[in-house]
Amino acid sequence: MRKIRILLVIIFIIGILLRFYRLGDVPFGFHRDEAFLGYNAYSILQTGADMSGNFLPLHLKSFLFSPALYSYFSIPFIKIFDLSVFSVRFASAFFGSLTVVISYFLVCELIRISKIRIKTNTLGLFSAFLLAISPWHINLSRTATENTIVVFFISLAILMYFLYLKNNKFNLLLLSFFCFFVTLFIYQAPRAFLPFFIPLLILLYSSFKNKRISIIKVLILLFVTILLPLFVIFNSKDLSLRIRTVSIFATAETQLTIDEQIRTDGVFNIPVSLTRIFHNKPTMYAQQFLENYFSHFSYNFLVTDKGLPDRYRVPLVGLLYILELPLILLGIFKLIKEDRKLSILLIGWIAIVPIGSALTFDDIPNLQRTLIVFPALSIIEAFGLLQLMDFIKRNYWLKISGAILALIFIYNLVFYLHQYYTHASRYRPWYRQDGYKELVEKVNKLLEKDKRAIITDRESAPTIFFLFYSKYSPIEFQKETKNTKMKDFDRISFGQYEFSQEECPLKAAENGRLMKEKDIIYVNSGLCKELSIATNAQIKRRDDSVAFKIYK
Repeated sequence: MRKIRILLVIIFIIGILLRFYRLGDVPFGFHRDEAFLGYNAYSILQTGADMSGNFLPLHLKSFLFSPALYSYFSIPFIKIFDLSVFSVRFASAFFGSLTVVISYFLVCELIRISKIRIKTNTLGLFSAFLLAISPWHINLSRTATENTIVVFFISLAILMYFLYLKNNKFNLLLLSFFCFFVTLFIYQAPRAFLPFFIPLLILLYSSFKNKRISIIKVLILLFVTILLPLFVIFNSKDLSLRIRTVSIFATAETQLTIDEQIRTDGVFNIPVSLTRIFHNKPTMYAQQFLENYFSHFSYNFLVTDKGLPDRYRVPLVGLLYILELPLILLGIFKLIKEDRKLSILLIGWIAIVPIGSALTFDDIPNLQRTLIVFPALSIIEAFGLLQLMDFIKRNYWLKISGAILALIFIYNLVFYLHQYYTHASRYRPWYRQDGYKELVEKVNKLLEKDKRAIITDRESAPTIFFLFYSKYSPIEFQKETKNTKMKDFDRISFGQYEFSQEECPLKAAENGRLMKEKDIIYVNSGLCKELSIATNAQIKRRDDSVAFKIYK
């Protein structure tokens, strides 16, 4: 047992190193979503209210009413390390690392309650190790994204549920559903995942002692902690804003496609009854949903660099190593053969995850919304790896092949790390708002007291970056924007900063606006044409493209 603990600690350390090494500057650039989560945490720490002035909010108004708990989890680290890229990303890397350990104990409980006769500790270590080195999990753990914390709490909730079945202690059941409940206020994805997954968990596994009473307790907890909060959220105009804006039912594309098909039928004199059967909203939405859903299981999404959003892409590297695909197939075969109930749980877990993402129209297939496949995916892979190793041991002539496969796996890991730390910094850096840190530093250096800067919003959300990198007082910002009617916090002006929707605000000034004022700093997009006035500075991204041009 001591050897197992040592190996688990080593795997945990590997997970920590892969998630924390150069966390403050890799990935390069700092996305607007990260900045919003970080500055809202800073504002709550300083004032007790988010940047919109809402006291201890569960949803962030400035962030399209997205769940606020990531910001709360960031507060201790911002308090310790001050407001910085490192401190804002810390919570994601921290909980991502802890999930590696949780996956080990979850495997132990799953095997204990299953029919499979297998080396429990070995399987748990394999699962933890595969999760620790997973490109998919590492990429998201190294950014300020809520998904990694969601994965931790869902894993912990499932572990607590199985411990409840083992010990029949109601406190463990309460803790399990509390962990499920918490995820609803961390990220949107659990709101589509949990209503399907928890009933599956209950149907497959319930206590053998006092079975009827236990099921009643579980159902009551399900209603109170999951279904009721979801009813409130979906019926709130504000809290459901994000869901409604990205839903496939909100896009006009489906209706345009239907209209085009109906017109074509009309040209060919197709009977109206047939047209209504073939070309209607239910069939089109179903088709779009299925297309979105199955794209999450495609080779391009899993193994190449085609996963979305673009800011998470690592050139020539997928979410999985190529050798993980046969491990998944072997693991599924092993599970179905040995324990039908456990196979339904793990495969069902993975099958449910893309449902929420498939109901949206942006960034499909989406690697962020579907991170909840862990640790189920790494557990299935661990079954496959154990099966493969047992097969190699029984066949002496395959040992050389096993060594070759191990070398290929090591090569894939090293290649991924090389691409991530070397090439990703120059790969489409505009998707990560690269250049804003340097812009804020330069503008603040040039900006004199009682003067102002007019800055383009061409590169997305300049307000939050000037707040974040300037460490602007949340108290002052709340006072200055208290009576504003502008709802778009991406470009709301404050202090000495005015944000313009003009791509080239200096060009607009030259055409007659604001020319009487002196000593104004203008920030044009890097796409603007050169002017007769010399630039004070150019802000370049890491791929050497010009992001901004500064004029004084």
